[in-house]
Amino acid sequence: MVGYTLGKLKNRETLPGQLPDYLREKVTLISKAALQLEELGIKPNRRCRLFWIPGRIEVVGKHTDYAGGRSCVCAVNRGFCVLSVDRGDDELRVVSLKSKADQDEEVLQCSVRLSPDTEVASNHWSLYIATAARRLSQNFGHLLGCDVAISCDLPPASGMSTSSALICAMYMVLDVRNGLQKHPKFVATFKKEEELYEYLGCIENGQSCGELTGDQGVGTFGGSEDHTAIMSSEEGKLKVFSYKPTRLESIAPFPDHLTFVVASSGVLAEKTGDKMNNYNDAANLAALAAKTFQASTGNQCPDLASCVRSCGEAACETISAVLRAKGTEHLDVRFRQFYIESEVCVPGVAKAVSANSFDERELGRLVELSQEQGDAGLQNLVPETRWLPAEARCLGAVAASAFGAGFGGSVFAIVRRDDAPEFLRKWRESYVKEFPGNASSSEFFITGPGPGATEIKMEAAIPLKRPAAVKRLAEKRPASAVKVAKRPAKR
Repeated sequence: MVGYTLGKLKNRETLPGQLPDYLREKVTLISKAALQLEELGIKPNRRCRLFWIPGRIEVVGKHTDYAGGRSCVCAVNRGFCVLSVDRGDDELRVVSLKSKADQDEEVLQCSVRLSPDTEVASNHWSLYIATAARRLSQNFGHLLGCDVAISCDLPPASGMSTSSALICAMYMVLDVRNGLQKHPKFVATFKKEEELYEYLGCIENGQSCGELTGDQGVGTFGGSEDHTAIMSSEEGKLKVFSYKPTRLESIAPFPDHLTFVVASSGVLAEKTGDKMNNYNDAANLAALAAKTFQASTGNQCPDLASCVRSCGEAACETISAVLRAKGTEHLDVRFRQFYIESEVCVPGVAKAVSANSFDERELGRLVELSQEQGDAGLQNLVPETRWLPAEARCLGAVAASAFGAGFGGSVFAIVRRDDAPEFLRKWRESYVKEFPGNASSSEFFITGPGPGATEIKMEAAIPLKRPAAVKRLAEKRPASAVKVAKRPAKR
């Protein structure tokens, strides 16, 4: 099967007919990525692989995954179009560009050796690429490389998980290039898809996953929620997962008459540099609350979800009483946020959107409860992400909440599909009036729950589980540091 060539992917006139419906509006992104590969000197007749990696919405379940809790997630219709061309050596060369209507495009390039000793440059966009290259090489041996172009329409640092999407993208590219899913370690470690999603989270946080030894990660203490949502989402559905280990609990078809409107506030929700400590505080508090309860009771519970399970139906009152008695009211507030999100909001929302028991009022109440508890227990909202949900409800949204890492980022509103365009217009106008300084950096868009990460073949979306067998790299080569180059976009 010939599949895509670089020339075909550049052709905006014929390409739409060769794509699944949900990618036909991404023709410009794909074409621009193909152009970047051509500018690297790759010939138009070279075969290319095409991948779609979306961002995600965390409907409810804020900061629960790394504590073993639950979340309800779906993908959005924005994300990364990724093109890859095989190389004959162990270099991973990546060029990335971001599209935004009112700004010039910035083109970034990095080159990473696929080696266990690859140096990782912190506080740089290549951090996630280099981290994935290093960890996959450590766990699966020497790998063959690719030339990769990434074109993205997710707003930057918007809380829709661009960082985790990069980890997933690099895994997918190198999996198909090297047939990772046929590797003996892969086969022995991953018996279920959820175990792979957990591993992708471990690439980011640096933890070991079974026999696959961990490394430094990127410096954040997150879990696998983002990677799970990105990899597993299905069009028109919400999915409920629990974590540590990652496990699919339920699937809820999203009501046909509703849709999401997403507001990216324009306040960057960064997780690098000084912002990393803010993000990690929530994880540290959750871990300390579990440790305090364990030390006080002798219960062997390494995380808050284990503490809850050990106490049964009286878990909330029991654990809260112990934490208050120890004089750690701040840990009690964090625990209560976790408990209400994981044990009340997530299963409640899944039930409320169920076709057999759809309850619009209960959906709105639970999402509002999630917003309130996140504000109290995580303290990661900014004025914009407090104001946007309240204004959305005033404008008639069924439900609205901030989501993601926090300290900026985005807010979703669930609205009636027929009302969505007018709702978006009013919400955006109100926001710009209230926060005029964010007028140029904010973005508003409509999305239903979308499909997850996929390799796209001609005229069809092919599931991830079809790796290509390739020849392994024959000889070892010394590792090099990440080479970073920045160049202006061609006009």
